[in-house]
Amino acid sequence: TSLYQSLRARGLSNHVAWRVSFAIVPAPVLIFVAVLTLIYGTDHPAGKWSERHSVPATEIEIEQGHDGHDDRDEKLDEKGVGDTSVTVHPVQKIAAIDVAVNERLTIKAAFKILASPVTWLPALAYLTTFGVELAIDSQMSNVLFALYSKKIHGFNQTTAGYYTSIFGFLNLVTRPLGGYVGDLLYRSFGTRGKKVWTLLCGLIMGAALIGGGFYIEDHRTPTKSPSLATIMGVFSLAAIFSEF
Repeated sequence: TSLYQSLRARGLSNHVAWRVSFAIVPAPVLIFVAVLTLIYGTDHPAGKWSERHSVPATEIEIEQGHDGHDDRDEKLDEKGVGDTSVTVHPVQKIAAIDVAVNERLTIKAAFKILASPVTWLPALAYLTTFGVELAIDSQMSNVLFALYSKKIHGFNQTTAGYYTSIFGFLNLVTRPLGGYVGDLLYRSFGTRGKKVWTLLCGLIMGAALIGGGFYIEDHRTPTKSPSLATIMGVFSLAAIFSEF
């Protein structure tokens, strides 16, 4: 935001200033991370990504340290007239390993995947959480500026951007904390516990967003504005459970 305001002060239009800001800061960072991933990242757990369809599951198992041998004891009972003796012979038996090969994606298989509820459920969950976060990050500064630029002295676009940046910085805490809570729930309640937690987070996020919207609508008048602290608190709550 500060860079954007600086470019605007130098005479650039709104249309150009934000594009130049993106080219100066986010774009180089993204390119740098992409180069690091290209250099140091693992192409594919089973080898080259281009050869993923030609690697049998047997080779993957061997590469991961599974030799496919099963040690068992063969016991033979030899019963006599007055006594019983047991002879134990160790046997090395090679267990059968699945040798299926990954299938290439076809149009028919793609449509089947897209039509499956198992595909849409996590996709919609991601859309309504990360999508909400992106919407807040991109538009909240405009909302705050419209509400308080004429009501609070010195409240400009930069100030609104600083307040909005809080939602982004919450990721430093909410992302690892959400993963930790999810792991704890999985240990105690399994997959069902994580499902319930996901639904609960979504409900709290949705309730906070709806409540915040009604609060702004009910308290916005020509002579009065809604409380800035209340708005930040309500939407921060929504952001926290969105990022969990």
